[in-house]
Amino acid sequence: MLELLFLLLPIAVAYGWVMGKHNAKKEMLQQQNSLNKALNSSVSLLLNNKEEQAFDRLIQYLDDTPANIENYLTLAKLFRKKGEIDKAIAIHEGLVKTDQIQIPSYELEIIKLELAQDFTSAGMLEHSLETLLPLLKSEHANEALLMILHIYEQTREWEKGVEAYLIAKPSMLNDQSRQMVSHFYCEMADQSDNIKNKKQFYKRAIKVNSNCIRSLVSLAKLYLLLNNKQQSRELVVQVLDKEPSFAPALFDIAPECFVDEFEQAAWLYWLIKEKKINSVNAHNQMADFIAKEKGTEAARKYVIEQLRYVPSVRGFGKLIELEKELFTSEEHFFELQQLIKRYIELKPNYECKSCGFSTNNFSWRCPACNNWQSIKPLTGLDGI
Repeated sequence: MLELLFLLLPIAVAYGWVMGKHNAKKEMLQQQNSLNKALNSSVSLLLNNKEEQAFDRLIQYLDDTPANIENYLTLAKLFRKKGEIDKAIAIHEGLVKTDQIQIPSYELEIIKLELAQDFTSAGMLEHSLETLLPLLKSEHANEALLMILHIYEQTREWEKGVEAYLIAKPSMLNDQSRQMVSHFYCEMADQSDNIKNKKQFYKRAIKVNSNCIRSLVSLAKLYLLLNNKQQSRELVVQVLDKEPSFAPALFDIAPECFVDEFEQAAWLYWLIKEKKINSVNAHNQMADFIAKEKGTEAARKYVIEQLRYVPSVRGFGKLIELEKELFTSEEHFFELQQLIKRYIELKPNYECKSCGFSTNNFSWRCPACNNWQSIKPLTGLDGI
C-alpha cells in the first residue's frame, strides 16, 4: 500500500501543476479579455470625440485590475492628461514613499521624473526642482536637467540653469541639453555690461556646444566692436562652415569684417561658388559689385541667370533696379519699385524649422514652440 502511495505522489504533483497552470492561463485570458474590452471601448469613445469618457473607462479598468507599478504609472498619466494633477501627484508620491513594494532604483528615478512633471504641470516649480536636483547625479541626469532648464527658462534664471548643468553627470548629457545650456550662457552674456564677461560667457557657450551658432555670431560682433576684424572674419567663416543657411543673417556684420570691397566680393564669391549658398541677398550684393566693375549690362545678365535658376521677388526687384534706364517714365519705375518693396515687407523673412512659425524679425528662440536656434532664413520665391 505504501509503495502505491509513492507511485501516486508524482501523479498528484503533476496533476496539481497542470491544474495550476490551467487556472493561471485562464486568469490571464480573463485579464486579457478585460483589457481588450476596455481598450476597444476607449478607442470607440475616442473616435466619437468623447475623450473624457474614454479616459474614465481606462481609469475604471486600471482601478479594477490587480495593482502593479505599470498600472499605477499609467493611471497617474491618465489623471495628468485629464487635468486631475492632485491625483497624479498622490499616486507618484505614494510610490516614492511606499515600503510595501520593492522598486528598483532605476524605476524609482523614473517615478520621480513623473512626479516632477506633475509638480511642473501644477505650477509647483519649487517642488519640481526639489525632486529633480538630486537626480542630476543619476542615470536619468539628462532628463532631469532638461526639465530643470525648461523651468529656469520660464523664470529666466539663466545662472541657476548653468549651475544645474555643472552639477549634472557629464557622461549622461546629450546634444539637446548642451544646446540649451549654451544659449543660457549667451543670455548671460547679452545681459552683462562687462566686455570681458561677455567674451567669457560666449566662449563657454562654444565649449559646451561647438555648434552654437548664436555664440559664434555674437562673438564675431563683439570682436568688431573691439576692431579685431581678423578674429571676426574667422568666426563668420566658422558659422558658414557649420550652418550655411545662416548666411543671410550675417550680411549686416560681414561687410564690416573686410578691409575693402574687393575682399567683400571675394567673400561673396566664396559663399556662392564654394559654399553653394543660394541666398538672394548674396547674389544681389554680387550684382552690385559686378555693376561697379563691369557695368550695368553685366550685372543685369548675372541677375537674370540667377532668376532662371532660383526665381525670387527680391531678385526681380534687383533686376527692375538695373533696368531703370529702360523705363520711359520715372514715375512708373518708382511706382513698381514701391509695389515690390511693399510686397517684401508683408512677407516673413524667417521660419521655424521645428513648428513652421514665420516672422519678419529674427530671434534665437522660437516664440511659438520655444526651441532654440530653430528659426532660419527663408529660401525660395520669398527668400532672403
